Amino acid sequence: MGMFKKKVKVSNSKNPKQFFEEELPLFLRPFFWDVDFRMLSIAKSAYFIISRLMEHGDEAAMIFLLKTYSRKEMINVLRKSRSPSRRSRNFWRIFFDLEGETWTPKRYPTPYGIYSKD
Repeated sequence: MGMFKKKVKVSNSKNPKQFFEEELPLFLRPFFWDVDFRMLSIAKSAYFIISRLMEHGDEAAMIFLLKTYSRKEMINVLRKSRSPSRRSRNFWRIFFDLEGETWTPKRYPTPYGIYSKD
């Protein structure tokens, strides 16, 4: 029995990895403790999955990201998502050799103004 179940073709991708398995492998379940893991789809939940694993993932999750999603998809999430911390953003910026890029800061509104957790 494999880690994946159903194959799906992802549109909008000029990536040679365009055929993905629909369900996430079970070893990723601990990273999605707050959502119904069975409802996550590699294709439909890509932004959420990439964002979560970039921040909380381990080495196996990183390998999964790199094998499953394109560099362009991952960089797009990194540029737009507010989830990754400054430390994670710096790691991925170095990993993708994107020095000098601007990033969305992780900020939280408070009654006293904007608070940056980074």
